[in-house]
Amino acid sequence: MSGTQRRLPLRRPIRTPRVLAGVALAFVLACIGYAGWVEPAWLEITLHERADPTAAESPIRVVQLSDLHLQRMGGIERAVAAAVLAQTPDLVVLSGDVIDDPQALPELEMFLRALGDVPKVAVLGNWEYWSGVALPTLRQAYEQHHGTLLINASALYTVGSRTLWVLGLDDFTAGRPDARLLDALPSVGPTLVVQHSPGWFSSPEIAHQSANATLCLAGHTHGGQVTLFGWPLVTPPGSGEFVQGFADSALCPIFVSRGIGTSLLPLRFGARPEVAVFTL
Repeated sequence: MSGTQRRLPLRRPIRTPRVLAGVALAFVLACIGYAGWVEPAWLEITLHERADPTAAESPIRVVQLSDLHLQRMGGIERAVAAAVLAQTPDLVVLSGDVIDDPQALPELEMFLRALGDVPKVAVLGNWEYWSGVALPTLRQAYEQHHGTLLINASALYTVGSRTLWVLGLDDFTAGRPDARLLDALPSVGPTLVVQHSPGWFSSPEIAHQSANATLCLAGHTHGGQVTLFGWPLVTPPGSGEFVQGFADSALCPIFVSRGIGTSLLPLRFGARPEVAVFTL
């Protein structure tokens, strides 16, 4: 055969596994970046109407903040304070794990100061115990900023012509909540029961208790903190079957807040920080 033959250039094979590995790595890094920097600062305000629309009295507005794990007065903390004030609450409830280090007491005072003279009530979480913060000092910090720390104790708040009764129980995970105090719940007017670890509401200790609470508030779970499409990978001991949002118990309707801060890992994924607002 005469003439010359043209040789086609060899094609390099596509290295599919290497490409997929690169895409997977980019996706994982994007998720870590989102979970570490975007979602922890992406505050959500949730509104919950619990008032009787036929009632003649003005409603009572309560804001719940949980699990702040305050380390500094940064951007998210200032955003939370601004969001609370924008709701013009009658009472702010801090449902535990507000600090997890005694060195954070100055930051707590800065945060409470940013909330202004709105009445505040707080309960203990497991981290207030585990951190070794001095409870008299913590109590004093709240009292200096229009706040009350309730440890198996109650307080009565007057809002216009109405009264709001709040029972603050010790933490179920690290403390000793006193279920006998539920017997003192008044039969008239709105009542709140605040307890940091929601697993207490399904514990044998209160299996045969009856109560007439309008609403129970808890935190502790962080909404799972890191979830897969809303399903938590893990919840901390003391959570029981609760993760986030509303649930029912024999005592009362329970709301479990996703909280504000993070614990152990500075990540949130599928569990945005939450300021919960209730109209009673």
